[in-house]
Amino acid sequence: MRTLQLIRQYSRDVIYPGLHMNAPSPEKVFSDFLDAFEARDFELLRRYLSDSRFSYRSPVSSYASADSFVANIARIGPILERIERRMLFVEGNTVCGILNLKTTMEGLRLVPVVQLATVTDGKIVELEAFFDATAYNRMFESD
Repeated sequence: MRTLQLIRQYSRDVIYPGLHMNAPSPEKVFSDFLDAFEARDFELLRRYLSDSRFSYRSPVSSYASADSFVANIARIGPILERIERRMLFVEGNTVCGILNLKTTMEGLRLVPVVQLATVTDGKIVELEAFFDATAYNRMFESD
């Protein structure tokens, strides 16, 4: 029995490196990350991000540091009302969330977003957001 467990663990590590039995599932890490974001608990949110290997990309920004990413989203956190989770897909250590971000801003009341997260050893190492940034960019246009 122990041999079978080791074979399964080895096979999983080869197919999905960084996905270990004692670490929380990628879906749980991503869901807890979203819960912390929605609660505006940025200290807790930071705990779900890798200290050394984090990267973030979106149509409007990119970060190579978890601390810089958290500092930025903490500034915009007050406009967030709710995160609706329409669908979550998980394959190995990758989670894809189809979300609706509800905000207090008139031009951005509902922002559909797709987030792709890679989780390794219980931490998000890569986060990529896809959304239409047209309304967001308009807020910063000069007349």
